Amino acid sequence: MPTRDKDARERRDAARAARAAKAKPAPKKKKAAEPPQPPERPVTRVAEPPGKRTASARNPLFPIGVNYYPLQAETQSWDDWYDRVMESDFAAMAESRMSFVRIFISWKLFEPQVGQYSEDAEARLGQIMDAARENKLQLIVTFFADDRLAELLEVPWGKKRDAHTDPYLLQRETSLIQRIVNRYRSDPVIFAWDLGNEAFLSGFETKLQLEAWVDAMREAVREVDPDRPILFSVDPETMFRHTGVDPRNAIDKGEIAVSHATAAYRAYASEGPITSGPSTYLDGFLLHSAARDLPVIMDDIGMLSLDHSVAEESAHVRTVLYTGLMNRASGVLMRRYRDLDTERREPYFRDPFEVLVGLIDIDGEDKPVMSEVEKFARVAAWVDFKEYTLVPERTAVLIPGERYEPLPNLAGLYDPRACLEAYMFAKEAQLPVSVAREEDEFGAFSVLVVPSAFNLTDETWERLASFVQSGGSLIYSYGGGEAHPAVRELFGVEFLGDGGAVESLTCRVAQQDVLGSLEPFDSTLTLPHFALLGHGGGTVVATDSKGNPMLVANQHGQGRAVFISMPVERALAQGDPWAAPTEVKAMMRTVYGAVASAAGCGAQIECDVAEVEIALYNGESDDIVLLLNHSPVAVTANLVFDRAVATISDVRGGAPSQIGAVGLGVALEPNGAASLRVVYA
Repeated sequence: MPTRDKDARERRDAARAARAAKAKPAPKKKKAAEPPQPPERPVTRVAEPPGKRTASARNPLFPIGVNYYPLQAETQSWDDWYDRVMESDFAAMAESRMSFVRIFISWKLFEPQVGQYSEDAEARLGQIMDAARENKLQLIVTFFADDRLAELLEVPWGKKRDAHTDPYLLQRETSLIQRIVNRYRSDPVIFAWDLGNEAFLSGFETKLQLEAWVDAMREAVREVDPDRPILFSVDPETMFRHTGVDPRNAIDKGEIAVSHATAAYRAYASEGPITSGPSTYLDGFLLHSAARDLPVIMDDIGMLSLDHSVAEESAHVRTVLYTGLMNRASGVLMRRYRDLDTERREPYFRDPFEVLVGLIDIDGEDKPVMSEVEKFARVAAWVDFKEYTLVPERTAVLIPGERYEPLPNLAGLYDPRACLEAYMFAKEAQLPVSVAREEDEFGAFSVLVVPSAFNLTDETWERLASFVQSGGSLIYSYGGGEAHPAVRELFGVEFLGDGGAVESLTCRVAQQDVLGSLEPFDSTLTLPHFALLGHGGGTVVATDSKGNPMLVANQHGQGRAVFISMPVERALAQGDPWAAPTEVKAMMRTVYGAVASAAGCGAQIECDVAEVEIALYNGESDDIVLLLNHSPVAVTANLVFDRAVATISDVRGGAPSQIGAVGLGVALEPNGAASLRVVYA
């Protein structure tokens, strides 16, 4: 990218000369101030550990990393690719307990002429390797990326050919990969080879094009390096939403998957404040959605725009970090290390792929969010995944295959948001929950939730019937239109037609305690459909004001099937999530929790605050309990265990607190988290 003005070029040249004369280490970082403590509460508090582990204390099974972009100032040119002293940055990363760093190769710099490679570029890459090695960091090397600033891909000799599909450019791409991989194939400083980021990969127009490119690039790596993991950093759900290209088969060709919520997807799925409502659950939903048969790194954690306060930024990052640890992420990557030094105008002007907001400012000083990362790293370092096992998720939200059908089918627009709403209900019922696809095997689960689906295939209905017949439990909410014939036998109802839209929802409990402790209510909620049902053998648990069955439970074979006669999840997701009727949400949480509890996979720890997410790691002599407050207000979470608790302590150590009861209260700050080691009596 050409410099903006002559003064900028002169400043850059002067900086280069100064570095060449003497490379001064960066000043010692200033630690962000600790946030103010909440007022004392009449609840059990966990004593803080007396000290910290050393900077080398990292959890190798849950690495924390950061994206390290080539340019630090908007006035820099493309040939300034990593042309700076980076030892101090890498030392600060290591001090903050980070384990790996993602860097981005500049094709334009490495191959300025066809087949002629820049010795300067290779020397700079060597300096990056040396700096990482000295600080015991590992690198994720991304070959083809677009950061909308450093012009990494615009080779001048390409003559406007498409780097995604042109055979000649594909040949040059494989040559570049093999040149770099061959040089570092046995170097332990390399953690993984990343084929491309989402900004580049979103340029493919069909899944066949994408898969062909991945096959070619993967083969280029494997010819030289048969061992290092290969990935390409795209989230399957967000990329499909953005481009219409389904990347799942291509992702499965690698050894690591990633998940991340893009700005566009967050605006679609969870518009509104980032510290409350669906937005705080979105990252966990996408993490489970991306977790097929590969380990998943939660990628691009950080702010996507500049319109949030420092407190909101810290709360958001804290929430996402703990979400990863509590939902089986294999590591996390922060969005950017250093703020971009912009020209004197509004800096955020390009597009959602632009990355400007980092963990430290342009002067190298820590921002408050860095303190959140460091505190989280200390917690993660003390969770030994070899000794403690996360309770398995035996409840799953099913994403229908119709989600991948093109327009004019609206399922692709509505189903993901309805599934996110169902995922929230399960989390608010404190259930360990995952996400499954219609084509997945169901054998690993005891409860399946199918929220507000339009249509499922005949084969899926047969598999669901077999799942319930064999002892599984099914929660299905009617999505509209003609019901499948399997509904009669499976749910014990006669489908009499679609009653159409209703503007209010009334619940009259007919059978108490069949689906938990339901409460009758009258609420205002616009529902696009309501199934009219006749008796078919199932137990009517609740009706509307006219006596139409609203909740029906049926024993089918060895299992249980629950029919909800309206698309509640879709209606809540399409409306204002911060104005959703609390009584309707309470009904759905109760139903989800009751069905899971009856299936033997209910909440492991009861909690009276729905917004508090709980993760339980089982050990031999003690357990680890992680708590995350999804609310922007302080709460006291009253926990009830299935046996008496002798003591609790912070997972990082410190004096244990005596309990001697099955219940205890834990004070949580707004969007706060707690990590407890629990010893039972």
